[in-house]
Amino acid sequence: MIVEDAMSKDLIVGYVPGTIREALKTLAKHNVSGMPILKKDTKRVVGVLTRTDIFKNPDEEQIALIMSTEPHMVQKDDQLVDAAKILYENRIHGLPVVDKRKNLIGIISPSDILKALPDEFDDIVDHYFTRNLVPVYQDNPITFIMEVINVTNETALPVINKELELAGIVSEGDLFKLSHIRESVSQTNMGMGGDEDDWTWEGIRDTIRLYYSTTKVDLPPVPVKEVMITNVIKAFKNDPISEIARKMYRNKISHVPVVDPENKLIGMVTDIDLISCMFKPRK
Repeated sequence: MIVEDAMSKDLIVGYVPGTIREALKTLAKHNVSGMPILKKDTKRVVGVLTRTDIFKNPDEEQIALIMSTEPHMVQKDDQLVDAAKILYENRIHGLPVVDKRKNLIGIISPSDILKALPDEFDDIVDHYFTRNLVPVYQDNPITFIMEVINVTNETALPVINKELELAGIVSEGDLFKLSHIRESVSQTNMGMGGDEDDWTWEGIRDTIRLYYSTTKVDLPPVPVKEVMITNVIKAFKNDPISEIARKMYRNKISHVPVVDPENKLIGMVTDIDLISCMFKPRK
C-alpha cells in the first residue's frame, strides 16, 4: 500500500509570514496538535508547527521563528510502511505529503494508517503497549496534574482510585472546562474575543497551558476526579489491535489505557505504538 491510498486531503495549514495567534486559532478551531506551514500564496511546505513549539516559546510572536524548518515529509508514491516508520521513530502525529516541488497535496497521520491497516497486520495489544506511563491519583489537584503534563510532555494521563483501579483518564482539554478559567483567560491581554467568538471556547483548551507556564492563569485546586473522563475507552492485553484502532479513530483519541481483568492499570497503548505492527517484530 502506498501513502496516497491512506492520506487525508482535508488540509489544515498555516502560513508565513504569520503570527502565533493566527496559528493558535487554526489549531484550536480544527482540534489538531500541529500543521504544515506554507509560504503565503503558495502550496510550498516551508515548515511544520505544533502546539508544543508554541508552548516552549511563549514570548515569540512570529510562526517563522519557532516552526520546524526541516520537517519530515513523504511523497504520495512512498510506501505506507515507510511513513509509519517515520511517524513511529520520531513520535509525531502528522507528515506532510508533497510533490517533487514540495507542494502540499495531503497529510498522513497514525489515525489514517490505522484506518487503512490491512488485515494481515492484525495482532494483539499485548505486543504493543508500554508500561512506562505516568498514572495520577484521583484526589490530586489539577494544578499538580498540569505540572505533570508540562514536565512529561504527555497529553493524557490515567487516573487511579484508592483501590488502585483505573478510575478515569485526564487530558489537557479536560483541565480547561471550568468556567472561571475561561473567564480568566478571556480577560487577559491576548484579546481572545467575546462569547460570540466561536474560537474562544476551543482556544482556551490550547492556550491555557501557555498561560499557565507564564503564571498568567491560576488553576483552581480542585481534584482531578471532578474533571476527568470516567467513561474510559480501555483495552485488555489480548484484544486485537484492529478493534482498538477502530475505537481510536471513531472516538478521535490517541491514548487507550490497558487494564487487567480486575481493572488494574498495567499500561497504555497509543496510535503511534499500534502502527509499528507494520514493520516491528513482536516483543
